Amino acid sequence: MDRNLLDAPVVQGRITEIDLPAAEKTFPGISAIYEILPEKPATFLQLVWLYEELMMECEPPDVSAEDRLPRH
Repeated sequence: MDRNLLDAPVVQGRITEIDLPAAEKTFPGISAIYEILPEKPATFLQLVWLYEELMMECEPPDVSAEDRLPRH
């Protein structure tokens, strides 16, 4: 294996405010959640997990998993 690849920095998935508008297209409301957090998540994945958890709490209980799938 190429030694330079082993020395390359690891991608951390850090969040920047520049990324939030693009994320908003896929996860509506994620920017607002990020804004109100007193402690910001270290990675985008952590923010998505929090978003998903909050969205599940807000869903009516009679919505089936099939109804939650995106329509194309």
